[in-house]
Amino acid sequence: MRKIVFHMQTTLDNRIANAAGGFWEPFPWGEEETAYITGQFARADTWALGRTAYETIVPWWDRVARGENPGDAPLTAADHGFARRQRAMAKIVFSRTLRSTPERLVVGGDLVAELTALKQKDRGDVILSCGPDTLAPLAAAPGLIDEYLFAVTPAVLSSGPRMFDGLTADLGLELTETRVFDGGAIVARYRVVSPL
Repeated sequence: MRKIVFHMQTTLDNRIANAAGGFWEPFPWGEEETAYITGQFARADTWALGRTAYETIVPWWDRVARGENPGDAPLTAADHGFARRQRAMAKIVFSRTLRSTPERLVVGGDLVAELTALKQKDRGDVILSCGPDTLAPLAAAPGLIDEYLFAVTPAVLSSGPRMFDGLTADLGLELTETRVFDGGAIVARYRVVSPL
């Protein structure tokens, strides 16, 4: 059975965005960090995202995969590697407003049931990225999420959504892997051991 691995970038105080919904500055994330996350994504063949995460992340990286530079900073070989990796993954988007296209399957309704069915397929793992409103009920569903992959940057924000806002169940986690980067970011992978 495939694993569902929740992945999100966060601050030290567990915020996934600033009050305006964007990344914080400075954002110490470079080539080494991107290459490492690409390796983590290589374990999966599907990326399931909340609508906001999808609309924020995927179009930007799809442009990089097409050879464009959607930002101001120069792109690295690691950026191109991640862009190719994510482009090759099947995308599932949780939304009640978007429609399915050849590039994405849109699902709504009972997300626990949808992900449980997806988990039963004999394929690569599923990366899950979503905001707290979507994550809370998924994290509380026993046995649904197998691992958490956090990329923690050295920043503390006074406002913005926190990753586990609205969680209704306690989670027991076991650290299985860590990586500390020179820029100050830490990537930590945890296995869910049980609800507490």
